[in-house]
Amino acid sequence: MTTKQKIYENAIELFALNGYHNLGMRDLAKSVGIRASSIYNHYKSKEDILLEIAHELMTELSTYVYPLYKRMDLAPREFFLNLSIETNRFFERPKINKLTKLLIPLEFEIPRLKELLHVEFIQKPRTGFSYYFQTLMRKGQMMETDPMLAAKMYHSFFVYHFYEKFLTEEPDGFLTRYEALFRNHINLFMDYFRIK
Repeated sequence: MTTKQKIYENAIELFALNGYHNLGMRDLAKSVGIRASSIYNHYKSKEDILLEIAHELMTELSTYVYPLYKRMDLAPREFFLNLSIETNRFFERPKINKLTKLLIPLEFEIPRLKELLHVEFIQKPRTGFSYYFQTLMRKGQMMETDPMLAAKMYHSFFVYHFYEKFLTEEPDGFLTRYEALFRNHINLFMDYFRIK
């Protein structure tokens, strides 16, 4: 493992343990066994480390979640269920759970992180759903409506539930405990928009 990798891995652990604001670059350097000044050869700031952590999460999303939006081979109900269940499982993976627990509270304090998470957690999924709904409408499998508004309506339930996870006393496993609720949401949405 390179020094930069050690800094990165230690940062994740120490940010989670002590809190982002309570860990200084000097402490992080000490945990790796290098001089405080040497850490700046690898990262310009603590915020840069945090953004690299966010980019790791985004890379994982690109690999495991975003391809689910392109499953045009599935019937609508299977499409929604597959995307919902697999996304919830993704966010409950131990490493992903640790990264999101670290990033979510900081997104309202760090503008670059806020912008990045807004794109990844809100804009990309909403755009994916809007495209999917347009496709269903073109095929006559969904009532005609504003696809972006439908996307916002559908996705807002998941965003709400995702953020609620981090406000509960027992966040671990929160998303996967409510599979029946997610199924009911899908059924309600499909009935309302007459999705076949």
